[in-house]
Amino acid sequence: MRQRQRAGGKSGIAVVLVAVAAMFSAVLMFGFNPFQDNLGTLSSPVPVIARWNSMPVSWLLNPATPAGNVTVSGCLSGTTGGCIQQPISAGFTTWMDAKVAGQSLTVLNVQYGGTSTLTSPVYDDCQNVVGFSDTNSSDFSTGTIAFTQVSTVTRPSGSTGTFQYTCKTSGATRTCNFDDCIADADIEFNPSVQFSTSLSPPSGTFALQSVATHEEGHLLGLDHSGIGHTVMFPFGDSNQAGQQIALAADDAIGISDLYPSANFSTVTGTISGTVNLSGAGIFGAHVIAVDANTGNAVTDGITGSNGTYRLIVPQGNYHVLALPFSPNADSGVLTIDNFSGWLCGYADSQCTTVLTNPTSYTGRYH
Repeated sequence: MRQRQRAGGKSGIAVVLVAVAAMFSAVLMFGFNPFQDNLGTLSSPVPVIARWNSMPVSWLLNPATPAGNVTVSGCLSGTTGGCIQQPISAGFTTWMDAKVAGQSLTVLNVQYGGTSTLTSPVYDDCQNVVGFSDTNSSDFSTGTIAFTQVSTVTRPSGSTGTFQYTCKTSGATRTCNFDDCIADADIEFNPSVQFSTSLSPPSGTFALQSVATHEEGHLLGLDHSGIGHTVMFPFGDSNQAGQQIALAADDAIGISDLYPSANFSTVTGTISGTVNLSGAGIFGAHVIAVDANTGNAVTDGITGSNGTYRLIVPQGNYHVLALPFSPNADSGVLTIDNFSGWLCGYADSQCTTVLTNPTSYTGRYH
């Protein structure tokens, strides 16, 4: 088994980081950017989606926090642990209650499994722990509010049907029915950052529910979104405008497609095509579906290695906008590295070498 992480940061703004750990590997590109890891090679990538194999998904909480890390004023739970559990549970409820075009289209089920004493992520124990006690400073690059470490297992080459894998420590055997399954995911909040259980936190403090809801999206299988008003946008803020707890359409479509109900395909449709530059399909263009009636950005995606894209949208009329990412964090808001889980799908097995992204040719984000 191997573990790997990708870190990123942007000076002057807080960054929510998803760190990637892989037991074997996996990948996929969809409009809402689900979590992707590596399956295949640079010359022949084979994208597949990573998701939990069965419901419910269970999570544990280590309620121990450094002094001053979490403010619980106004909470009536009776215990600090209970006050911390409430906003984290509320975040998972938000994902379970996701609605697309006013309809619930997901069978997602998440349950609280009790407390844990784990103080840092263990990527292969099959326990999904949320905590605040990770003292490894290298886990929190500059500007990181929190991170989620996601581990996946990939169907062995040449095999079909169900396969099994073993959880470290317990020795328990688990089953995967997909090409790629999430096997473990741990969330760690930065012990040096201030959080509040209030949705109106003091200045310089992050609303715990807002950050938790974002990180829970990673735990459930989503990568970042490139749309600013979504829960899964890669940047957060401690001011009131930055407290995002309600799912946008892109968030709801993403979680519903990962864990769809029977009527998902009857309420949604797809937009697909190719983004070309000088007559050739290009990798890594940011593609956005814009509602033709309201002008609102609904969902987004990234083109694959041949320039193709596929966006899942509620039924309606749309315009499609294709934009380049900026070449680096000093030149614009979004770079392709903000979608690190997705990017690994077209990398080598260690996620160190990726396809050239020609869409940053302008040097600026427009």
